[in-house]
Amino acid sequence: MSRIAAAVDQVLLSRITAWAADIEDFAVHHAADGLYVAEACVDPEVDGREEVFAIGLVSAFWFWFDDRSDKFLRAEQTPVDWATLIAYGDDVPPAVLGDTPEVRFFQRLCDLLRPLAGHPDEHLWFRVGSAKVFRAMYAEERMSRDAEARSLVECIETGAHSTTLPSILTAAYLVRRLDRPRRHGDPRIGNVERYLYLSQRLLNDLVSAEKERREGHAGRVSNAVLLLEHELPPAQARAFVEAQRQGYERLLQHDLDRLGTRDPFAATLSRLVRCIHRWYATGPLRFETDPGR
Repeated sequence: MSRIAAAVDQVLLSRITAWAADIEDFAVHHAADGLYVAEACVDPEVDGREEVFAIGLVSAFWFWFDDRSDKFLRAEQTPVDWATLIAYGDDVPPAVLGDTPEVRFFQRLCDLLRPLAGHPDEHLWFRVGSAKVFRAMYAEERMSRDAEARSLVECIETGAHSTTLPSILTAAYLVRRLDRPRRHGDPRIGNVERYLYLSQRLLNDLVSAEKERREGHAGRVSNAVLLLEHELPPAQARAFVEAQRQGYERLLQHDLDRLGTRDPFAATLSRLVRCIHRWYATGPLRFETDPGR
């Protein structure tokens, strides 16, 4: 058992793996990583296990989906029904659904979350956030197949959404009944979310750069560290990306401080930032060349 799997609630881990047992390529490490993130998104004094379970499923979906899309990229296939998945971000989901594991899994998540929402707008907010991730991943797939990133800024901005956090966070807001649409006009929350996505994208690039270098597949063109190595020595490329990451985290913390510790959004986001750093430090299996099952 991995260190991350050992660190999460074993009963919930079993529930998630059982819930997704019929999903092709779904593995225990997807459930464990998802649950590890989910446990940071709740307030232990208010929320219960069902909240963790629902958020954990959404997080696990994205770990699984990322591995699936990467697998197909290396095989030079495109079985992902991007059009249907992106269409879920519209006000009305597509009337005719594609029959792929990705669509079926995501549809089941939408069905699970719908009755948990305090208002239909919260469910729409989740679908819109998820569509942002699908669009970003699709854009990165196209860049990878062309083996060319247009620019560093486009790489980072696209990558901010492909962190999957726009979907995971909106699911957490929905499950916890925080009513994120009601706070749409608060620029502090929007800023914190943006800085979180950007800082975590750069952190992911720093952690995954050597794995992507070893694998040598075209997906590495969307990694900021490897992209910068076309212009800078490797050490300078890493130092530059790390400096930008730290800058985004300082901006993030500034707006968290403006929100204040009693704001439920600030509390949720602060816990998530700390959790992500712990997750990387624990050594997720996904950053090994062959993570196993």
